[in-house]
Amino acid sequence: MKSGGERRLNSLQKDYTLNQIIDIWLKEKKDDVNLKIQSYQRYEIIINLYVRNTIGKVKCSEITEKQISDYFKKGKMEMMSISVKKAVFGIIKSSLETAYRLNCCKYINLKKIKLKSKKNEIIVFTKREHKKLDRFLMTDMNIRKVVLLLCMYTGIRIGEASGLKWKDIDTNKKTLKINRTVQRIKNQEKKSQSKTILITGTPKSECSMRTIPIPNFLIPILKKYKTEEDVYILSNSQKIYDCRLLESFYKRTLKKCKIDYLKFHTLRHTFATRSIEAGIDPKTLSEILGHSSVDITLKLYVHPTYTMKKKSIEKTARFMKK
Repeated sequence: MKSGGERRLNSLQKDYTLNQIIDIWLKEKKDDVNLKIQSYQRYEIIINLYVRNTIGKVKCSEITEKQISDYFKKGKMEMMSISVKKAVFGIIKSSLETAYRLNCCKYINLKKIKLKSKKNEIIVFTKREHKKLDRFLMTDMNIRKVVLLLCMYTGIRIGEASGLKWKDIDTNKKTLKINRTVQRIKNQEKKSQSKTILITGTPKSECSMRTIPIPNFLIPILKKYKTEEDVYILSNSQKIYDCRLLESFYKRTLKKCKIDYLKFHTLRHTFATRSIEAGIDPKTLSEILGHSSVDITLKLYVHPTYTMKKKSIEKTARFMKK
């Protein structure tokens, strides 16, 4: 007499590819009222880039743990960052759980799969470049320069900066609140001529919704430019400010300062790196940056230089000789 497990294996619907199951999984996600539209669109982009033309073509009944493990070690996926790998892994894992529920594959244990990525060096502005940028932004000021200074000295993201309203700035308490972000997403209106639209939403995680202290030197500057509470700082109106406009201004600024172009996110990396060099503890920095855990901060930014190691050795030696 056959066991329930044997009967299940013999009755598998063997014709479904992972792509077909992913389509079912996506449909379920689209019907989830709690899922943000930008999160759904990110799933689509990741699937089209990394899954559709590779492991997605394989029948679910033929997929093995080794095949998935090899998929992350070879080809395009081998070169991807750990964040991309985790996103792809999560989609594949959830889709295979759906396939198992629909009796399209046997249970595949993915707990033993360890994702690794090549360690990418964090690129930051040099101290000299930082000073040049600071001097330029502090001269002949306008509101865009003020917002770039906020990014430089608080580490906020470009979408968070574009989403700032004056009511988020408290010049008495010297704080700014991050509770919204601006994103450009695919337009769901098929008849519209515009392929993308701007939206505001809550940050990607609860940790990203945070209150950040503002450096003292920026307070009088912010007071000078402050207008109505409920307008976006950069547009000075109810109209959402496009991140691409801030990105363009940033590029022009670097060119005027004769600084080689580095992506906008480098301002955040530079802030975090200088904070560690200044002796800010990783837990505090993690909360300022809005990371979901201090481990993320440690992995990204806490990489002692030879000089730091040398100072530590000498400090320890002096202590031991006392």
